[in-house]
Amino acid sequence: MGVQHANPHVSAGCGCGSLRAFPAPPAPGQQGPGQAPGQQIGPGFGPGFGPGPGFGPGFGPGPFPPFPGPGPFPPFPGPGPFPPSPGPGPFPPFPGPGPFPPFPGPARFVTVFINGGRQFPWLTRSYNIPHRFGLTVRQALASTGAVQFGLGGQIVSVGGVFTGPGSNIRTTVRLNGRVIPPGLLNTPVQPGSFISLELSRFF
Repeated sequence: MGVQHANPHVSAGCGCGSLRAFPAPPAPGQQGPGQAPGQQIGPGFGPGFGPGPGFGPGFGPGPFPPFPGPGPFPPFPGPGPFPPSPGPGPFPPFPGPGPFPPFPGPARFVTVFINGGRQFPWLTRSYNIPHRFGLTVRQALASTGAVQFGLGGQIVSVGGVFTGPGSNIRTTVRLNGRVIPPGLLNTPVQPGSFISLELSRFF
């Protein structure tokens, strides 16, 4: 049974009111005029466009030049460079236990010997007086703390025993064995000197 196709008529568009006829489309499987063998215009798109040459690489918006971006950046300075660390040194020379002052020894002292004799034995005693520049016999005797001098420069007391004017106690001072009178008690002494003070009672 054959398939009937409508033969539509449309206006010819010339203003005369005539109609223009179009041939009916071919039936499925039927080759129409101007159609190559095997070509189908029926429903669908047929063999489609296939892998043919297409449109080339495509129009697209590219290729784009390299995007400059925010870089390149200069080398980041960072917190350095740092100066050489001084470290904990250099250290001053360690002083060590020296130098030591001159050892005083006997040569740096003046010996004062108070001899109370048989009358005042409790006064007998030896004293080591540190020597200093300009030390005199008087100063060495006073440094013992036992010998007291009066306003006239004479010895008035030895260990609490009154020897001043009016007493019957005589005092004799010697420097290295030599008798020193009361007027020469300001004689300077040298380190290592020996001063003696002797007490004696007279009647």
